[in-house]
Amino acid sequence: MKIFIILSILIVLFVRDANAQTYSFNTTTETYRNLFNSVSLNNGEIWEMPDYIIPIGFDFFFFNSTIDTLFFFETAPSILSSSKELNGFHKIIIPFGASLVDRGIGSSHSLSPLSYQLSGEIGSRILKIEWKNAGFAIEYYLNNTLDDYVNFQLWLYETSGKMEIHYGPSQISHPEFAYADETGPSVTLVPKFDYVMDTMSKTSLWLQGSPFKPSMVESDNSFYLDGTITPNSVYHFNNLIVSSAIINQDAPIVYPNPVKDRLNIRLQNYPTLPITVLFCNMSGRIMNEVYISSNHIGEMQIPVSFLTSGIYQLIIINGKETYTTRLLKY
Repeated sequence: MKIFIILSILIVLFVRDANAQTYSFNTTTETYRNLFNSVSLNNGEIWEMPDYIIPIGFDFFFFNSTIDTLFFFETAPSILSSSKELNGFHKIIIPFGASLVDRGIGSSHSLSPLSYQLSGEIGSRILKIEWKNAGFAIEYYLNNTLDDYVNFQLWLYETSGKMEIHYGPSQISHPEFAYADETGPSVTLVPKFDYVMDTMSKTSLWLQGSPFKPSMVESDNSFYLDGTITPNSVYHFNNLIVSSAIINQDAPIVYPNPVKDRLNIRLQNYPTLPITVLFCNMSGRIMNEVYISSNHIGEMQIPVSFLTSGIYQLIIINGKETYTTRLLKY
């Protein structure tokens, strides 16, 4: 009983913090690599106002709900939305807020491929979307040149709900054209945009300050970076609600998360002892116990329809080892 009282206190403290902020943010550097064998969106077509559909390939947890498809918002090349409707509510991701255009515009063939790639095994897949050699529309229309360019990728992680933006080689010699007289690009996550009212949620997340080490601000106003993002920079948005607390490579793989009807548990190692799976509510009360025999190999599926919508603590006990992760039921 004592251990579950302690667990209850820790869970409540964590959820209080998680509710205060949905994502944490940090930056790293990593050598930028173009996607290989990716699926083309424009297929050689010159794009100015792209109207392509991007299947995520899994239920991706964005703020407090899931999305499975992305669209170019109002055919804007640098803004992705959960909906293509010209009404209703949209969830929006802006990895590089600038007016982009195909550098092949005015010719007969695209010079700025748009593509995506789904990699990894079920439960740990990553969707990667690439903007390659994209030019700037204002430079083209006002200066009749397309000298400047940018490369970047948006990565969406299945299990954790994490997002990464990888920035590649760029040339921004005319920032007044690239950023439309702003200080730099916007990098933004919008949980709810009201298309009819043209308003966004106050919990929208914006990056501001130095591109080397931006700070994240929550607001329904617009913010911009102070300059150009350095090539090989990686911006990490870590989902605090569904990201797994397990960092051990030998830990079981649990998916999908968030879950609706059935939860899959993949055991990484051959169990030598029976395994116990506990579903606990936020008060530390055990809602259900499942036992896995020691001769079980591979995956098992557990119905979770008995759980009401909310956040739970999933505890997997294997002998003296205990793995704990958060589970969202919707």
